[in-house]
Amino acid sequence: ETEKYDAKPTYKKFLGYRPGVYVIGDKIVYIENSDGNTNVRFHQADTHKRFFALLESQNIRVNRFRADCGSCSKEIVSEIEKHCKHFYIRANRCSSLYNDIFALRGWKTEEINGIQFELNSILVEKWEGKCYRLVIQRQRRNSGDLDLWEGEYTYRCILTNDYKSSTRDIVEFYNLRGGKE
Repeated sequence: ETEKYDAKPTYKKFLGYRPGVYVIGDKIVYIENSDGNTNVRFHQADTHKRFFALLESQNIRVNRFRADCGSCSKEIVSEIEKHCKHFYIRANRCSSLYNDIFALRGWKTEEINGIQFELNSILVEKWEGKCYRLVIQRQRRNSGDLDLWEGEYTYRCILTNDYKSSTRDIVEFYNLRGGKE
């Protein structure tokens, strides 16, 4: 938190910056500041490259890596994929997938942390020539109001190269991120 002139509201609703923070378990293992209030994707692939190089210099290989939607771009996912077995990245909204998601059948109802969700997954070619699994989690809106784009549900998606774990296991693993940074 800061009161500097160029500070902007963060996702936690206070004025500050957006550093790259890496956590293993509950330990912060790497922090890299960005150049002021740049776009979240500005040189992020380079930040990941430096982080993974540091780990690899210590013979540490990442098995599972999770990140927020700021990492959901072709360049950044490509860099992450080079250095870990599996990744789990919150997927940003993609209007080209809306029809596919709305047409899905076979939703599985799960209770996670006391909240009812419906889960499903599909294979998507997010970027030309590269297929990934998109794990989709939807939650019925309590208000009964309809959203113009999402209808009666709120949708959240996780892009992953993990094709074997259950949708529930992926959502629960992804939800362990945050809080520490």
